[in-house]
Amino acid sequence: MKILYDHQAFGMQQFGGVSNCFVQLIKNLPQNCQHYISLCESDNVHLIESGLNVSFKPRKLYEENFISNRKFKGRGFLYRCTLRLTPWLTSEGINRKCSIEALKRGNFDVFHPTYFHPYFLKYLNGKPFILTVHDMIPELFSFKRDNQIKWKKLLCNKAAHIVAVSENTKQDLIKILNVPNEKVTVIYHGAPEYPNNIDSPPIINGKYILYVGQRELYKNFLSMVKALTPVLQRHQYLKIVCTGAELTRRETSALFAMGMTDRVQHLRVSDDRLIMNLYSHALCFIYPSAYEGFGIPILEAYKAYCPVLLNNKSCFPEIANDAAIYFNLDDNHSDLESVMESFLRISSEERLSLLDKQRQRLSLFSWQRSASQLADIYRLASQNCTPILTH
Repeated sequence: MKILYDHQAFGMQQFGGVSNCFVQLIKNLPQNCQHYISLCESDNVHLIESGLNVSFKPRKLYEENFISNRKFKGRGFLYRCTLRLTPWLTSEGINRKCSIEALKRGNFDVFHPTYFHPYFLKYLNGKPFILTVHDMIPELFSFKRDNQIKWKKLLCNKAAHIVAVSENTKQDLIKILNVPNEKVTVIYHGAPEYPNNIDSPPIINGKYILYVGQRELYKNFLSMVKALTPVLQRHQYLKIVCTGAELTRRETSALFAMGMTDRVQHLRVSDDRLIMNLYSHALCFIYPSAYEGFGIPILEAYKAYCPVLLNNKSCFPEIANDAAIYFNLDDNHSDLESVMESFLRISSEERLSLLDKQRQRLSLFSWQRSASQLADIYRLASQNCTPILTH
């Protein structure tokens, strides 16, 4: 059975959850699944380090460095005009041409796009395609200018089958886009494979609460800091370490107003070993987001034997079950301060019990198992059968 994947996620992301998910699934597909990724240019770290037999050159021109690395009004519009009028000047245009040529050759049984642009529909020539939906964030948080919303709706209607990364995401698909229950199968992400780095020297001195990833809007980063400010004022030895993009002016101003400028340390980290080092030596990992499709950082923290504190929202209880400490944080209510104070007082026995639950929970998530489930969906779609709903 031959599976064709396109360029989209690998052209958009240098590193990130969507592209990493596809890399891990492709790496772990059963031997009876032959894969081909249609790609000409990319700097995707996950793909480069994967060992997969994919031929591509370093990425050239894309929106993040179009004309200038600095953001300016109209840059996105100029890029889209360039992509439409002279696509051969952009990596997206070059990669899309590569994918269209692969589709036209037709040497595949099932097509699996890695994002939601519907360019491929007129080139399928009757072949089925499988769609993965990682979350419903644009729809739930009214990102009205996000093309993903209209593209996703179109593709969900036309896909042979849909993969959701959690039951929570599946239910959102059903409620928001009226997708039939039998058309969606939940396939969880797998556990990270890299070493936990618990024995490596810490790159951050002192005791810290770890926050990983993006921080905007529904991520609740500033709300979390505000809720924890009294805790940090009482415990002067403690700080918050966050990763991701540089702090924005708004964030810097908000931290200054809260008196937390010196208590929040930012690190720009992309290397997996350094990220696992941060988890391994953190007092705890905190995930205050109001919504996630799955929450890979939960498994990363489990892998590093790092206690996990989660906002009691979205898919978090589904993924972590009882292997986490939960708090409530939203616009109307927060008990994070009291929950954190309780966590700081837990005994060694309670901490070890939590870590043991996390270790057991981690064992349920496997990329090999997930890839096997995906291969079953490919097989049934290629035979024009309805996939069996499994977890």
